[in-house]
Amino acid sequence: MVTRRHMLQAAVALPIAGHAPVFASAGAVLTATPVAGHFTHDRVRLWLQASKAAVATISCWPEQGRESDARRLEIRLMGEGACAAIAELRNLTPDTRYRFTVQLDGQATGLMHSFRTAPPPGAAPAAFRIYLGSCAYTEAMSPNGNPYGGEFHIFDTMAGAMAADRLPHFMLWLGDNLYLRPSGKFLAEADFASVPNMEARYRAVRGMDMFRKVFAATHHYALWDDHDYGPDNADKTFRFKADALRLFKQYWPNPDMGSPDLPGTWTSFTHQDAEFFFLDDRYYRDHEKAAPGDGKAMFGPAQIAWLKNSLSRSPATFKLVCNGSQLLSEDQNGHHSGWHSYRSEREAFLAWLAEAKIPGLLFISGDRHNTQVFRLKQEGAPVVYEFSCSPFTSRLSRLSTKDRANPRYVAELGVEQRNFGTLEFAGRGESRRIVASCFDSNGRQLWQRTLAAATTDAGGEPVSAKHPG
Repeated sequence: MVTRRHMLQAAVALPIAGHAPVFASAGAVLTATPVAGHFTHDRVRLWLQASKAAVATISCWPEQGRESDARRLEIRLMGEGACAAIAELRNLTPDTRYRFTVQLDGQATGLMHSFRTAPPPGAAPAAFRIYLGSCAYTEAMSPNGNPYGGEFHIFDTMAGAMAADRLPHFMLWLGDNLYLRPSGKFLAEADFASVPNMEARYRAVRGMDMFRKVFAATHHYALWDDHDYGPDNADKTFRFKADALRLFKQYWPNPDMGSPDLPGTWTSFTHQDAEFFFLDDRYYRDHEKAAPGDGKAMFGPAQIAWLKNSLSRSPATFKLVCNGSQLLSEDQNGHHSGWHSYRSEREAFLAWLAEAKIPGLLFISGDRHNTQVFRLKQEGAPVVYEFSCSPFTSRLSRLSTKDRANPRYVAELGVEQRNFGTLEFAGRGESRRIVASCFDSNGRQLWQRTLAAATTDAGGEPVSAKHPG
């Protein structure tokens, strides 16, 4: 008989010692699927990791071309024991699908991979899709033996949808993309108790088989929340915050993140007629349960100033502000993660937003282990929605009475099952819009709604959106 103890021991051991390399060779091996990340019309970033230090040779060529005409790039996989690196391929052809292979120390790894480039600057905006979600717990049980993770097939469901998708696409990981676990009966030392533990956890999770197909299926962008950063509800006082930032940058081929004067994961990038703004809600965050006050901050004044300036200057039709914690949530101070516990900072930003009247704005978040959509209506300003999508595989959290009492909560779009979302950028000209959808772990559509549009009605609502009342 397989007991709960046996199941948990197997689950906890799997990422540490029970996972074989993905691709075998005589020497160094790739320990995880190569990850295509940030891409433009002529550049692509690729993440690679090997079992030991090695020289990786990437060979790439247009899908309709010949492998014999491939261009090559060599990089060293070192990285303070991680044996990982992010390569940037340049001078590529716009709007082109490429194939690529990887050799390690001159030995083929045996599989072919792919990436694509974006349309050229100035091209008319075309349809594309984003897949998104958050909270990817990778074990069936918590370290104390309680059921926690499940429906791990969701990643294969997403990979299958991507493979069948007629539209170009990429994916947004909205935080808690892995869990640095606390200690418990079956985990002697917390993953966040030391830097070597954090490094081991990052390496182990990235190599798990459940992610192999989805990482191969599209390009990936990521932001973090507390569990990729440190302990539950970790803030600016986390003693290994600099190492957490180093690890996140080492494992995610995002655009350049932060700045020398303001370290962090905040960044921005443009794809066609959409500009994306990733916020860092951990590096400068005050303690969630601290007493409310004018100085209590989730982001800090420098990051807020960057966001305001960037939104004001952006010529993009759509501006997507992405964060790990919810932005338009409502609750008591310190209860549940969200910007509601930093009310002074949030209200000042929302007052600015009402005056600035930023068009085509959409908030994206995760974290809460359920999916919620919020609707913000301020006098004289366009309606702004927030799509908070969670969880992929983590334990579910039922919507509370307070969640449902939030006047911004769109009741018919709440989801209390494991799920993922998509955003389709559709239409042309004045009919250009973002259509959001939510799917269960088997790919069944749960709802669909237009959450932003190039054109709004007299009340500021995106054209073709439905809303309460």
